[in-house]
Amino acid sequence: MTKLLTLALAGVILSLNAYAQTTGPLLWTGYIDVLGNYLPPSNGGTFSRFTPGVAITVTRVQLQAAQGSYAFNTKCSPLPKVRVTDGTTKYDLAIPGARFTGHYPDAVSADSGAISVGFSANSALRLTVIPGQSGCYAGSINVTVQYSLN
Repeated sequence: MTKLLTLALAGVILSLNAYAQTTGPLLWTGYIDVLGNYLPPSNGGTFSRFTPGVAITVTRVQLQAAQGSYAFNTKCSPLPKVRVTDGTTKYDLAIPGARFTGHYPDAVSADSGAISVGFSANSALRLTVIPGQSGCYAGSINVTVQYSLN
């Protein structure tokens, strides 16, 4: 009887684990140490790659930066962005400008809110940096992409 209960409990735990891995949101993360490290002269650079084995829908993009965008102690215009793309479909989220006030004057965050951007199975997804104003920098940026399986 104990073996039967143990097997039943193990089956329930394994099925819950499998269920948890296929329900959302699922996360893909990337990190930018210094924005300039990923900015070739004109088009930006890739800082993370992900190839889902099934079709997915990106449902939210968020970022947290220890150093928001700035250029020579002033705010940038236009702002640099992080982009989720497969080369055709894309979603951009601006890296906000440093506030220069308050307890953490350089720290910023941004949130896309709820979105729905679909990508097909085996898409070669990239997180890239899109340049803003010339000389505009930011750093220590954590990017989180939430997605669900289609």
